[in-house]
Amino acid sequence: MFSPPERPQDPRLETISKAKLTEIARGALGDSSIQLRSWSREPVHGGFGGAKGGTAIHRFSSRTTCEKTWSIILKILYRRPDEDQRSPYYWKREYEVYRSGLLDDLPTDSFATPQIHALEDFGEYCWIWMEDIVDLKLEWTLDDYRAIARRLGRFNGAYLTGQRLPDYEWLSQAWHCAIVPALADSFHNLECCLENPLAGRTLPHKAKAGIQAIWRERATFIKALSALPTTLCHIDAFRRNILHRQQDVVLIDWAMVGHAALGEELVSLVAVSAYHEGLTYAEIQQLDRAVFTGYLDGLAEAGWRGEAKLARLGYTCAMALRGLAGVKQDIELMLDTDCHQQLLDNHQKQHIREVADFYAEVRRFRLLDMAAEARELLKN
Repeated sequence: MFSPPERPQDPRLETISKAKLTEIARGALGDSSIQLRSWSREPVHGGFGGAKGGTAIHRFSSRTTCEKTWSIILKILYRRPDEDQRSPYYWKREYEVYRSGLLDDLPTDSFATPQIHALEDFGEYCWIWMEDIVDLKLEWTLDDYRAIARRLGRFNGAYLTGQRLPDYEWLSQAWHCAIVPALADSFHNLECCLENPLAGRTLPHKAKAGIQAIWRERATFIKALSALPTTLCHIDAFRRNILHRQQDVVLIDWAMVGHAALGEELVSLVAVSAYHEGLTYAEIQQLDRAVFTGYLDGLAEAGWRGEAKLARLGYTCAMALRGLAGVKQDIELMLDTDCHQQLLDNHQKQHIREVADFYAEVRRFRLLDMAAEARELLKN
């Protein structure tokens, strides 16, 4: 979620010439006469890191001979050996998404996608040349979150009410269930990890028994998700992947897209946004209510007439599983002193203890509360 591991630099990046960039610019702008006077390249940092350790993003900015400015994003995906196509983090998925045309016919009144200007496959690397989008909405209100959830409801709902569910082999499958097996070692070594004061602070002793109980119940939540209606989900639709333009809303970073249960789509919008925006426990509760209401409205607009309980069950079960992954992530971050300064910068805190306390507060909602609600829903 934060700093991707070190990766080799793509040697082709240094070979990009003015001629190459001119070719891309002409295609993007639809003008074969364009000549570039100058250009520059800079890495783009998202603040909380890139995708799961296999992504680099660069912005190319240029000025034409007519003194017009233009920019484009180059997203480079790096191959991770021995990774199955349906791995939750399959390295090449986003490239395949854009190459397949899957996003050419998204449901009405849901989302737009970035314009793709060129796709290049070099075996060990894939390049995606895409539109550089300026986000026009810098501050979000609860109404904005509700509106986005409504779009997500229309997006998911369309595949529940007649739009064909795509079946590409590289689509993720039950993403929140698929990430669980990799957590086993962390929970096996939990006692040892919590001897560290910061790790013990982000996972307080009073919450430990409850969290371990949720880990033991993981199969129950996985089974519940498998019984729910399946739809197409972006999986990573949170604030920083949602950009507002004049006439539409653009959803970017389709690296996790796949088949998932009704309701799973909301997990990132609530949980990841809570981390990124530094929300208090009370604010997360408000966000939860606004988002779920909006999602139900969107599902209804798409023509879905099922029980709200089913959507809530999918959301809470998936949130609990994502919360278990958060235990592993947060403890590892607390143990890795090299990343502490980045955490302080990202969360605008003065001391790493404050970050640990913040993580514990978010976990109270996204794991303990959500698992408790899922249990109650499963009883009824």
